[in-house]
Amino acid sequence: MKLAILQPNFFPYKSYYDLVKRVDKVIFLDDVYYNNKSWVNKTLLKVRSKDFYFRIPINNYKQLNIKDVKVKNEKWKKNFLKMINLEYKYCSNFSLVFPIIEEAISLPTDSISHLSAYSVFKISSLFKDNTKFSFSSIEYPNVKGSIENKILTICRKEKASIYYSLDKTPSNSEKFLRNGIKVSNFISYNGKCSIMDDLMTNHSYNHFLKKECNLQQHERSQ
Repeated sequence: MKLAILQPNFFPYKSYYDLVKRVDKVIFLDDVYYNNKSWVNKTLLKVRSKDFYFRIPINNYKQLNIKDVKVKNEKWKKNFLKMINLEYKYCSNFSLVFPIIEEAISLPTDSISHLSAYSVFKISSLFKDNTKFSFSSIEYPNVKGSIENKILTICRKEKASIYYSLDKTPSNSEKFLRNGIKVSNFISYNGKCSIMDDLMTNHSYNHFLKKECNLQQHERSQ
């Protein structure tokens, strides 16, 4: 079984989704400390052809696990959608992508972990609909220790044959091999710009986007 254990990032970059497509299951690692430098509540967009980091406002996060961090309010959603509309409305795929983004951020939750994980799920399901998703805090709440030991323990319990790591090979990769788990370091080559930018402008996604659009129209007609 191919497994990825990733932090739940908000509309992350393309390579993140490319990794998700390769695995059978993704476990969102949300019972570790939130880091203000992480991408859990942040995404990178192109605004007027320049890099712009959009952050979802969160409440006090010091000494909190990702699963316990709360979104401050919902005002950001209006600003976020307005910005997306202004910057991408003339892109070829805008009419197909914008409704997906709207739905992704409409999840009724104040959990940044669940909200960001849903942004991963919504986009990933365009390309592959049989990947399983879970949270470490729900499925493995009693697994303690360092992050790398936690990941190794989860891999063992999941009976993973391959663990896919994003950008960084675990320092204890030899332990994985001794436990019959191959470590594959998935290097990102496409930069850190959000998948949203690529979806808006890349014609190769048209088939997946139109399929999703037709599905949504069918559901609304029922």
